[in-house]
Amino acid sequence: MHHLVITAIGTDRPGICNRITNIISQASGNIIDSRIAIFGSEFTLIMLVSGEASAITRIETLLPVMGSAQDLMVVMKRTATHQTPSYIYKIDIKIEAEDKVGLIDAFTHFFSQRELSISKLSAKTLTKETDPQAHQKHFSISMTGLSKDAPVPDGLQADFNQLCQSLAVTGTIKISYHE
Repeated sequence: MHHLVITAIGTDRPGICNRITNIISQASGNIIDSRIAIFGSEFTLIMLVSGEASAITRIETLLPVMGSAQDLMVVMKRTATHQTPSYIYKIDIKIEAEDKVGLIDAFTHFFSQRELSISKLSAKTLTKETDPQAHQKHFSISMTGLSKDAPVPDGLQADFNQLCQSLAVTGTIKISYHE
């Protein structure tokens, strides 16, 4: 069994996802995991596909042709079998704030300094209508970090709270141990 990570980006329109999944199915590929999002007017997809070597080769051959015809940028990379990461503990953080430049950088830096692997990151800017005359931008971040090291670094909670305070954001952190 071979595995392929596929990323596709292009102008959003009806049927674009089906064109991609149809090529994968017709080539006898199996979709293991996928995510789709719309950013601005762009359709974005990331997908993990498995199949026999011949199926993966067909996908690698056919998707770029379809992508070119559909004005999609398609990037593919062969990879290993998906394995659930082995870790000692998991850290989930949630941040709510007024939108401002640098928030994601500050929290990814927080994880990086502590050698925590980011396994999930979701961030959204929303317009919050608190006053009919003004449109305030509200920002939400959700991140998960994994660590193979034990114990939890000393002061992690205090450092997180201090970072939230220095950035004037509301945040929560939850640390759970893997059994």
